[in-house]
Amino acid sequence: MMSYTEQYLEYDPFVCTPEPSNPWISDDCTFWELEASKDPSQQRVRKWGFSLDEALKDPVGRDQFLKFLESEFSSENLRFWLAVQDLKRRPLQDVPARAQEIWQEFLAEGAPSSINLDSHSYERTSQNLKDPGRYSFEDAQASLHT
Repeated sequence: MMSYTEQYLEYDPFVCTPEPSNPWISDDCTFWELEASKDPSQQRVRKWGFSLDEALKDPVGRDQFLKFLESEFSSENLRFWLAVQDLKRRPLQDVPARAQEIWQEFLAEGAPSSINLDSHSYERTSQNLKDPGRYSFEDAQASLHT
């Protein structure tokens, strides 16, 4: 717990004064503009090093990671992960069609952006797609993330 607290200490606006000032207590929106910027600060980039989740939470970090994966010819894993995250936020009536699109693009035999899954995850995912839902790809996504 202490190492976690120490690691995130400089990112806690209640403990350390953010540069620029906190927009929740001032009228200065520069902080939000910097966070939305395509040119991330050093502090923001250092935070990506804490975990993959930190990099994926940040839109610029996610874009940079995708560029790296494309250079390594493995961008399909992140694109699959992002497609599944998008599926979880879709209106329920759109879920079955989008689930089939994801299956065809990433998991079907001869898929254009095929990902590698262990047989157990593949079988559970194909079973889940018999009645597709927002979480049909949970096993496949977890298999890629670990």
